[in-house]
Amino acid sequence: MWGTLETRADRNLPTILIIGQNPGWHEDKAGKPFVGRSGDVLKKSYLEGIQLSKRANLWLSNGVRCHTTNNQVPKPKHYRECNQHLIEDLKILIPDLVLTLGAPATTSFYKNILGITKISLKKSFTMNGNLYTPDDHKLGYDFQFNMFSTYHPAAVMRNGNLINSVHSHMQLISDCIDGTMASPSTPEIIPTRSPNES
Repeated sequence: MWGTLETRADRNLPTILIIGQNPGWHEDKAGKPFVGRSGDVLKKSYLEGIQLSKRANLWLSNGVRCHTTNNQVPKPKHYRECNQHLIEDLKILIPDLVLTLGAPATTSFYKNILGITKISLKKSFTMNGNLYTPDDHKLGYDFQFNMFSTYHPAAVMRNGNLINSVHSHMQLISDCIDGTMASPSTPEIIPTRSPNES
């Protein structure tokens, strides 16, 4: 598996698979994801902000497994070519939660794993916390997971205001782990009646 376990595996804790875009120059040299500046932001601001390292088994990985020339954004074909590796990660880890970082990783996961096309990053935020069962994904494997997406740490480094949205998304993950995440309820519909009725 091309990734790294950031916390010691504890069977009593939920497992979270965190998927980035692809390795940068530092990651490519180290053979590990998120070891550069983006990794520092991810670990210190995203994960430690809600103390995830103490509350979950964290696996860091990428949708595309190779560094692209001149740090170009990976193309959809790169995600398709590397999709089998991501499927293997999912089957081995059987995560309780999946967190995708940034638009390329998010849209590719929705398309290649969940079969949902034309999902933008902002649209995915409205779907944070959704539970996907074996009927929903293309893994051919009997497990379910909650799905979350947020901005990539590199985007936060370019625009510090995005950290507020990231904080909200990470709080949802915290609530999901704690079992306190709000879920929609079925409304009770009361029929209208005339004011003359007693």
